Order: sequence, then C-alpha cells, then structure tokens
Amino acid sequence: VYVGIERFVGHRQREEIRATLRAEAIRPRLEQVVAQFGPPCALMRDLGRAVTEAASGLVKTLGGSIPVLACHLHFLRDVGTDLLGEGHDQLRSLFRRLDVRKDLRSFAREQGRRLGTALDQARDEFRIWQSEAPADSRLPEGSAGMAAVRSLAQWALDYAADGNHQGFPFDLPYLDLYVRCLHVAWAVEGFLRHPPADAKVAKALQRLDRILSPIYDDVPPLGRVAQSLSERAQLFSELRDALRLREGEPGEPEAGQTVEGLRDIRQAVDELADSLRQRRPQRGPAKDARQAIDIVLAHLERHGDFLWGHAIPMPDQLGGGIRLVDRTNNILEGFFHTLKHGERRRSGRKDLAQDFERLPPAAALAANLTRPDYVSIVCGGSLDQLPQAFARLDAGDRRRSLAARSSHGKPSCDVESASLNAMDRRLVRTKELERCVLAAAGCHA
Repeated sequence: VYVGIERFVGHRQREEIRATLRAEAIRPRLEQVVAQFGPPCALMRDLGRAVTEAASGLVKTLGGSIPVLACHLHFLRDVGTDLLGEGHDQLRSLFRRLDVRKDLRSFAREQGRRLGTALDQARDEFRIWQSEAPADSRLPEGSAGMAAVRSLAQWALDYAADGNHQGFPFDLPYLDLYVRCLHVAWAVEGFLRHPPADAKVAKALQRLDRILSPIYDDVPPLGRVAQSLSERAQLFSELRDALRLREGEPGEPEAGQTVEGLRDIRQAVDELADSLRQRRPQRGPAKDARQAIDIVLAHLERHGDFLWGHAIPMPDQLGGGIRLVDRTNNILEGFFHTLKHGERRRSGRKDLAQDFERLPPAAALAANLTRPDYVSIVCGGSLDQLPQAFARLDAGDRRRSLAARSSHGKPSCDVESASLNAMDRRLVRTKELERCVLAAAGCHA
C-alpha cells in the first residue's frame, strides 16, 4: 500500500497544504483498502504528519507487525528543503533586489536590435572567431564583437541548462545563476584588461561590466550566501549519493533493488552519519557547517527507523521467499502526474483543484483499459463489450446505479478537512442565507 500527499503547488507552499490534511480523513481510506484486499505486507508513506499518524494508527490496529516505510525520495526532498531552502530563498531575494536578470535581458535584447538584420551574419562570424582565435585573445571587432558581448550576457541567462529539470532542492537555479554571472564577470574583467580595438564593442563590454559589478564586488553579500549554499549543496549531494537516488532513464529500475544492494545502501548511509558526527565542528566560527550537519543528522535520527525493511518475507501460503518493496512511491506519483497532465490538457485549466474534487476515484481505473489482460477480465475479451459490462454492474438492482444515487440517494459523507468545499459553497452562497445574515445583523445595528 502506497500512501502519499499529492500537491498542485510548489515546495514553498507544501506546509500550507499539509496543514489542511487530517489523519482522520486519511485513516478511513486506509481501512477501506484493508477491508477490500486484506492487511498489506508493508505500507509506504511520505513524511507528512497527517499520513504518518494515519499509517501508525492503522498498523497499531492491525497488531503492529506491518513494516511502515518512508519514501526515500520524500525523505531526501525534505532534508534538501530544510538544508537549502533558506539560503536559496536569500539568494533569490538578493538577485531580485539587484535586477540582474532584468538588466541582462534588456542588454541582450538591445544588442540584438542594434545588430538588426546583420544578426545572423554576426553569429556566423562569432562562431568562426571562436573556432580559430586562442582563448586569451581580444574580442573581435565589428558585428562579430557585438555578437560576442551579447552571447556573454545570454550565457549567464542560460543558467537553467546547468540543472536537471528535477526541481528544488535537486536543482538550485539561483546558485547556478550566481556561478554563471560570476564567471561572466571574471571573463569581462579579463577582456577589459586588453580592450577591444572597436569602440562600440568596448563600450558594450563596459556596460555589461557595470551590470555584473554587484556580483563581482559582492555587494550585497551574494558571495557569502552563495558559498554557504554551495557547501550545503555538497552535503546534500553526499546524502543523495549514499541513498543512490540519482536521475535515471525512464523505466529504469531503482538502484539497489536487491537484498545486497539494499544492505549496501544502508551501510553507506550509516557510514555517512558516522562521518558527519566526526566532521561536525564542536565550537568556533563554523556555525553554519555545524547547523547543516545537525539538520541531516536530525532527519536521519527522526526517520531512520522507517528507511529500511524493504525485504519482506512472504508467508508460506503465498509461496514464501522474499518480496522486495520499492524504496519510493515514484510509480504512483508518476501515474498521478500523468492523470493531472491529461486533465489539464482536456480542460485547459491550470488549477485542477475543483476538477479533481469532482472526479470519482474510480476514474483512475480507466487507464487499465489499455491493458489487454484487464480488458479480457472486465469486458470479456474486447472493448466492444464494455457497454454490456457496465450494464451488468447494476442489472440486479437499478437503484444501485450512479444516476439513481445522484438523483435520490444521499451521498456518503467523509470527515471534512476543507474549510469551504463545493457542497458548502452552494449552501452558503444562497440569497436566503445572505438575507438571514443581513437581517440578523440589522437587529444589532
């Protein structure tokens, strides 16, 4: 059984979303799964408080012998958010205050407009100069030189190419932007030691130097924030390497999905924890390094008991042996991402909260109709028999149909965790309630 918190927003709003989730709303769903399919051999969850409480309560009810596993990807993401979130936010705020990206974009567009119709030729000349000129030579003159200065600004703006498109905290776009801007600032300084002979190229280069001067002069303290973030990112990379959670090819099995591989991963994490305890500064000015190590060690101590136990012994009536459980719930969340993508394409809406509020849970089963074995069992051989299969569902009692229940029956009510859901909105937005409130308020006017 895989239990996860699905989100429609970015990591910065995750805690707000988690605050609206309640264990009493999740627990009945878990109990329903157990009632239909029996006790699971293991239960995997993310690190949210609500789902953690619901999973623990369910296991306790079932006798406490079912392993509860924490998703390694969610664990790594939570560590990265706590470790890198504050520094990355500071770096973002500093860049926004300086308007460096805005000035670089304006500069690149202006140089492109000045080149006009000669831009394509200028690009070709700059490519030829790049392939023939030594690395320490002066910038070329004319349009090739203007294209070179423009390309320096564009290279800094292309910082997203240094990421893996995995999102924060696995990508640190503002740290990549800082590093690229710093390299361009150093390059511009080097070119200005031997200014281009063309006055227009030299003037454009000097203007680019002024745009990047806050990066080079470290005003405000971009360098200090970036250095701290870079050191913490290295620590996060060590944990990621120990857990062997790196980007792989689509459909590639998870690393360590053997008994020996899982044992090696656990040993690597334990060795990293021991190394961090030895490297932790006890006193002195290394406060940030001490805090960073404490964050990683605290997460390992808090969640360590739920990170291991993926080799599940199977009962003899099921054939015995060992069943290896995935270390992440990527398959489930990947399916949910595909579901959201399809609904977004169908509706054209970015915010899908109301769409999924109205979508029946069984809609996810429609994806199984692409599987021949599922079609054979449900439809009797082919999709041509799907209407008859639906008709047989309530053939014995038409009152069980969805249409009849929506017209005459009372929908089942679960624990409400939203402050104003769709049904409540229909109730409170009536004119009658508005008149009632205004009339009551008028009594005390």
